[in-house]
Amino acid sequence: MTKHSILCIVKVLPVFILPQIFIPTKSLRHEGSMFDTPKTTYHKTVFQSIMETFESLVIAFILAFVFRAFVVEAFVIPTGSMADTLRGAHFSLTCPKCSYPYNFGFDPGKYGYAKGSIPPHPLNVIPDRLRPGSIPTCPLCGEPFEQNDSRWVSNGDRILVLKYIYQFIEPARWDVVVFKNPEDPREHFIKRLIGKPNETIEVIDGDVYIDNQIQQKPRHVQKSLWLKAFDNDHQPEDSRLERTWRQPFQPPTGATTWRIDQSKHRFEFDGAEQFQTLAFNQSRLSRMVNFCAYNGPAPRNNFIASDLKLSFVLTCRGDKGQVAVQLGKYDRVYSGIINFDGTCTIFNGPPGSEMNPDKIIKQVKFPPLIKDRPVAVSFAVVDHTWQITLGNEELIEIGPSDPSQWGYSRGRYPLPSVALSGRGEAFTLEHITLHRDTHYTNAGGGTNGRGTEGNPFALEKDQFFTMGDNSPLSHDSRFWSGHGLGNGKTYRAGAVPRDYLIGKAFFVYWPSGYRPTPSIRIPFIPNVGKMRFIY
Repeated sequence: MTKHSILCIVKVLPVFILPQIFIPTKSLRHEGSMFDTPKTTYHKTVFQSIMETFESLVIAFILAFVFRAFVVEAFVIPTGSMADTLRGAHFSLTCPKCSYPYNFGFDPGKYGYAKGSIPPHPLNVIPDRLRPGSIPTCPLCGEPFEQNDSRWVSNGDRILVLKYIYQFIEPARWDVVVFKNPEDPREHFIKRLIGKPNETIEVIDGDVYIDNQIQQKPRHVQKSLWLKAFDNDHQPEDSRLERTWRQPFQPPTGATTWRIDQSKHRFEFDGAEQFQTLAFNQSRLSRMVNFCAYNGPAPRNNFIASDLKLSFVLTCRGDKGQVAVQLGKYDRVYSGIINFDGTCTIFNGPPGSEMNPDKIIKQVKFPPLIKDRPVAVSFAVVDHTWQITLGNEELIEIGPSDPSQWGYSRGRYPLPSVALSGRGEAFTLEHITLHRDTHYTNAGGGTNGRGTEGNPFALEKDQFFTMGDNSPLSHDSRFWSGHGLGNGKTYRAGAVPRDYLIGKAFFVYWPSGYRPTPSIRIPFIPNVGKMRFIY
């Protein structure tokens, strides 16, 4: 059974279960036997019908309580420490200039409300008390949200948690887990599990190292951790924004082989004998690699996320040609080169007319591209791997684990680079997007945390290490100040004891819903498109 099939079953299961629970059952009887006694007509009284319905309801509630206590329990996400994987209370906004939808975390204290409260009425998104560094800003075009615009605060995601699953299976790295707050066991936390018993954790430049080996995220986890930094389909149409927003991909002065069609949101390559490059503006890139719209425009840490992915839809106009994606990391350039004959090459360096075979990292031959037929393409450098996707085909090569072999040195964080190149016959690129990986930060409030660069954290038996996906705002194993308390024991600071694991979060069953009109307080229309499995 595919994941899509399971998702469909989960979404429609209540439609089939609820009628079976709440519709009164009929009494069974034997028919057609030669020994049957003469049939008598039996009429239920109204009271008997009511009692049967009541009995069914009682049984349903008992089963629900048993199910909740021992199998699955529902939780609501209270804060944004796991954003954008899971959202706490937030404003759902749409950029008025480029129409890009994004979420902005609701901090009750900044709006004059008590911790954990949701106001029963729309709020001005930009109150006077909100500092300029906290004003919601579009992550794509950089346009601040309009002043004096009142919006409802959306509730946090409501999720289902498999309780006691870790009594039968061992927790896996990258699981999203619910556990008791070690500092206050009356509270429940939700984070991503990073370290397991008897391992040593160290976060280096946003990447997770276990026992000095970098940890690559599984594909389904990585997909949920990509953050969009640029989308060519969302561009401001207001000419007044030209001063603050310009197309970041720019051809060299005087170049004519690349044409940027702003009206159709696509790039046209007219063909050339040698590689011609379309580079991404680095000053624009510097504002993207540490920006998270959920937190507001002011960077919480001066980190630079250098794990990037560039994606697009390629339509070739001939049989002979090449398109190359160049991603720079630590001042070194890596190229993902797609030949129209289906050959995909990961190359150490920018593409050239004569590529040195010694610099070919990996090369694979896939089925050739078909003229005028679009195909999805992406190239990523993430977690010390190089990854090319061409339609349903995928090429992944794992690089060295030691960051120094990639050119990294502590305290030196050069900006990454992004560029496109083309050679040979013409082609068209559409739906161009740039993503950055979730970057786990080292410091919080000026304090270097446990398990961060230069401060590795060694776990002991039955101890786990967790972090939030919204790393700059997450209070987690890196920064807990006190020892864990409970069960008559004192637990080690920074570790989540096995005793405190509640279960694995696996499904968002009620994301923030819709209101038919703004005047209706309760958003009772389900947002089915946002229901999803949690990875």
